Amino acid sequence: MSYYPPQGGYYPQYGQPGQPPHPQYAAGAPIPGYPMMQPQVPPHHPPATGAYPGYPPQQPAPYAGYPGAAPPPAPYGYPAPQQHAPQPYGYPGAPAPAHAAPVHTPTMPFSHAPTMAPTMPLQAAPSYYATTGPVPTPQQDAETIHAACKGFGTDEKRVISVVAVRTSEHLAQVASVYRQFYGRDLVEVLQKETSGHFGRALHYLILPPLLLDAELVHDAIVGAGTNERCLIQVLVGRTNADMAQLKSMYYAKYHKSLESDVKSDVSGYFEKLLMMSMQGMRDEIGHYQYNVEADVQSLYKAGEGRMGTDESAFIHILTNRPDAHLRAVFTQYQTRYGKKFTKVIKKEFSGWIKTGLVYLVSWIANPAHCIAKHLEKSMAGAGTDDQQLTRLLVRNRTQPFMNQVKAAYQAKYRKTLRDRVKGETSGDYRRTLFSVLGEPERG
Repeated sequence: MSYYPPQGGYYPQYGQPGQPPHPQYAAGAPIPGYPMMQPQVPPHHPPATGAYPGYPPQQPAPYAGYPGAAPPPAPYGYPAPQQHAPQPYGYPGAPAPAHAAPVHTPTMPFSHAPTMAPTMPLQAAPSYYATTGPVPTPQQDAETIHAACKGFGTDEKRVISVVAVRTSEHLAQVASVYRQFYGRDLVEVLQKETSGHFGRALHYLILPPLLLDAELVHDAIVGAGTNERCLIQVLVGRTNADMAQLKSMYYAKYHKSLESDVKSDVSGYFEKLLMMSMQGMRDEIGHYQYNVEADVQSLYKAGEGRMGTDESAFIHILTNRPDAHLRAVFTQYQTRYGKKFTKVIKKEFSGWIKTGLVYLVSWIANPAHCIAKHLEKSMAGAGTDDQQLTRLLVRNRTQPFMNQVKAAYQAKYRKTLRDRVKGETSGDYRRTLFSVLGEPERG
């Protein structure tokens, strides 16, 4: 994943294919809005006493609500609440009124899956986070959720109006305020009040992105069977900095190494692909001068140009070369041999290693098209893979990239993604996904 100057109006962002990690977000650097995490340690290392593993010890706070009172400990996996009063305009796209003084809102590197990123010029589009009036503060949103959940029954529409349309950094503040005001963990409250596909969607939305990814990987490998598709979508294609942060979060939550847990549940060349991906050692900024033609020839000789397949050669090149270089390799391969590189993978491989490499190649070539294609797969055929559908939409919900996904889907399938989702879902679950798409139901 290398850094090349943006072409033709591309929108460079941290953590995206073809872009370097910002120095502020390099592996091991603190993430604004999140507690400082300790470097990953071996599984046998005991967690720090009196604190969540990977987090600094929490200090007792004075009585909440009094002048000078420090905020209470944040719920697990969330950033600590801010010392200052919550800002009413707490997330991107929300306009401040003319009479209000400019405010600075801390940014966070992960408002969605860290590697979900556009590679095409962004089209101007209205922000679905903007509203016709002032944006509610985290305190107001916490009060809205509390009112919707107290008493007999739950006002699902009010819950959706907050959880499904706010950014992850804003929701993290809402969760901290909710704990401070009501003494309950917001994640647990929503789990108790909702269920089914709707409950899962709200759960995915309310978790901080890194914590969500750690939980997705853990759930994919515990119990009977393995969700290989989930492992691929979460682990393959991440930037080095993203992977370092994910490994730290996984250890903080589960007291185990991410690599060791995943390794125990997979095997063969699929295991090798995931292990190489989790190393986070891709040359992202082009330290070495790679020869496109040489890599084309190496890949041809490892596959179509021989009897059998040299799987290790494919995995080595695809997990170590910069993204921009690999895009040039894919183009040159098709020019020279008249075949798309994804078709080469499908011919030479089988099983989950084929699925993983096709996903990686598609992601490097065009992330928006890759996600659009997997969204269609989650809804195609008899029945809907609701877990995959929800996972893909929630992890890729930042507005600029979601706009590209919707455009790619409509261009490929001649139907809007909203209409496709409408035909596969219903009720509060449908309303939630519509809001994630940036096209909430009206009325």
